[in-house]
Amino acid sequence: MALRAPTRRDQRRRLLASRTREASAAATMVDDAGEPSPTPYDAAAFPERHPALATRLPVGLGGLTAAILAILVIFAGGIALTISGPLFGRPLISPTGRFAGSLLVVARGFDHRAALPVPVWLGILSLLAAGAVAGSVKHMRRHRRDDYKGRFRAWGWLAALLTLSAWAAAVPLGPLVATAVSEATGVTAGPTGIGWWVGLAGVAFTLVLPWAILPLRERLGTAWWSLLAAAAWGTAAAMPWAGPWVGGDARGAIIGQAAWSAGAGLWLAAMLTAARSVIREVRGETKSRAAAGSAGDRGAAASEQAGDGDDEADQAWSERESQAWAEDRGGWAAGGDSGEEHSADASATAGSGAADQEADQPHRRKLSKAERRRLRKLARMNGEAA
Repeated sequence: MALRAPTRRDQRRRLLASRTREASAAATMVDDAGEPSPTPYDAAAFPERHPALATRLPVGLGGLTAAILAILVIFAGGIALTISGPLFGRPLISPTGRFAGSLLVVARGFDHRAALPVPVWLGILSLLAAGAVAGSVKHMRRHRRDDYKGRFRAWGWLAALLTLSAWAAAVPLGPLVATAVSEATGVTAGPTGIGWWVGLAGVAFTLVLPWAILPLRERLGTAWWSLLAAAAWGTAAAMPWAGPWVGGDARGAIIGQAAWSAGAGLWLAAMLTAARSVIREVRGETKSRAAAGSAGDRGAAASEQAGDGDDEADQAWSERESQAWAEDRGGWAAGGDSGEEHSADASATAGSGAADQEADQPHRRKLSKAERRRLRKLARMNGEAA
């Protein structure tokens, strides 16, 4: 009899330890599903190892939101001051009063007929800044260890396209290409052959953008701003053909200029969003959706298996306890054990069980209905034996 109680206590201790291990493994799998999955980048990819531009890019969501709002407000104000007079007949700048001369000079800066209106100047600066940001993204992406196809080069090509677009706004690069191709082929696409320039630019951006954006983990924001920028530039490119539908070629030129300026600002917003995504990837702050989903499925399966294991363990434990108590009662009847010895054995068993519960207090779980019923049965049998 003296050896049976420690044996039962060992069985209960091993069962509790196995349950604790299964629960910990399931919780670990579920926790791993919510942790960021680091991307294989070399140490040279960190922004601190690149020129000062990479360290000054907005990485936090608040900083990025503030930068994009500032870009949108500046461009919206410049475009409104430019088109309010020619399109709506209500100029926002009226050169009257004491500072009429100063206001007249400011109004000339926003005149769409000027050599370089303020919105176009802002667009050129934005495209140059966007090209610089795209180049910085390229230098960080090239240090990704699993990039065996050289997809980082797409960011270099995108930077070149944005810089070329800024240059085309200051010099007549589009008309030059359109005239040269029209003379070489003998086919004039659109007014003065401008369709050749629009077609070549559209094909170049269509080929480069998906190759650059799709490999990003957080690509939704970049894709959204890029689509808006492409739509704005598409509107500007369609104005040479849409003159009769918008009230004349002069009106179409004003709308096209405003749309081009808005698209330039949107390209800068897209590149800032892409830079934030890549920096977060380098620092391991992003999460792979596929990995998180598979880890979550594994965690759910492990939890379900752990629940099934608990039911089976409860049933096995109940059978072992019933068999052990049947053997104990048979031994008491055959050997005539004294009530004091059994009472002392039961007290030692209860004391050791309480000690085990105190030792496993951090992992203690709520007893099931079947377990509470078994404990009441054991207590009643101990009382009868005493």
